[in-house]
Amino acid sequence: MILPLYAMDLGQSEAMAASVLAARGLGNMLADLPAGAATARWGDRLVMQGGIAIMVVATLVAGLFEHPGLLMLCATGIGFAMATWLLARLALVGDLVASRFRGQALSTMAGLQRVGHFIGPALVGLSIESLGYGETFLILASALSLTLVFVNVSQRRQKANATNASKDSAHIIDDFQTRQAGRAEAKLSYPTLALRHRRIWLTAGQVVMLLTLLRSARTLLIPIWGVHLGLSAGEIGLILSLAAGVDMLMFPIAGIVMDHFGRRWSATVCLLLLSVGLALVPLADSTFFFALSAMVAGVGNGLGSGINMTLGTDFAPEQDRGRFLGIWRLIGDSGSLAGPTAIGFLATAWSLKSAMLLVAACGPWAVTLLWLTVPETLQKSTQPRTRVA
Repeated sequence: MILPLYAMDLGQSEAMAASVLAARGLGNMLADLPAGAATARWGDRLVMQGGIAIMVVATLVAGLFEHPGLLMLCATGIGFAMATWLLARLALVGDLVASRFRGQALSTMAGLQRVGHFIGPALVGLSIESLGYGETFLILASALSLTLVFVNVSQRRQKANATNASKDSAHIIDDFQTRQAGRAEAKLSYPTLALRHRRIWLTAGQVVMLLTLLRSARTLLIPIWGVHLGLSAGEIGLILSLAAGVDMLMFPIAGIVMDHFGRRWSATVCLLLLSVGLALVPLADSTFFFALSAMVAGVGNGLGSGINMTLGTDFAPEQDRGRFLGIWRLIGDSGSLAGPTAIGFLATAWSLKSAMLLVAACGPWAVTLLWLTVPETLQKSTQPRTRVA
């Protein structure tokens, strides 16, 4: 929310606000392959901490200096940091969680992230109105610094627990460390890995790219249309929090659908409702209809909680998980660059309304590709359940 609104507050156009969000998408793409290689070499937790540290610096600089060009650079840094953090976290879950439980695990993780999306916009909107953009960025940097401390302390405690673990549980730790070491010894280069899994990139990768495009369009277009309707930052933040609230409530349903009915059904509902919500936004001429449209898009987004991450870990080979997920996220994150870029171009050439309707059409296209080209990746267990005493 804060990046496009800050760009417009600096006197920039809607196209410039789209470019700032596109710069964040570019940062995502720049990080994906290096983050995948770093995860394979140094492990998930260390790379997660590096991502948070980069985000602290980028947010701090954005708050201290009011310049459009520097804001673009900071947005790129924030995107780089987010991609690094997310990829390392995804690789860790892929190692620890079995396929038949992965949908619920990753949808829960995505749901916890949505709790922040629910609380954040309203607090950010109030902070902007009360203190200003610069001070709000500094508050965000402080919160991120506390997160970095928390992750660091948590890692140290886990190491201490591992050291004091009993012999009965030591083999579990050893098995995890062996998988980590095996991943570090993976010998496939990125070009070889890309060629070996090229069908996945061309089919499932394209679907995920379109989903990311729709999600980035939602992040950009709803605040901009709120400005178009004459709403304040606080009012826009409140509406975004309402949309994030219904989004957050959907993640348990998303996990159940993914692990019981399949990944494709979850992705289908997500893509279609997200498209419907985005198509309704430019038709809104009142605050109520605008909020309702944003909430429809939020429901759709929530029903796809964790779908990108789940598909990626389902397809990823165990010994090359970090590198595979780096390519997977690179393809998906290309949507976060393409979406705002296309919107800025279309809004300049035609109109913002036309841009929003054209972007919304990507949802049905993605659903068609999904059912024609992507296999179901859910692996249901054939073993009977046993009760643990």
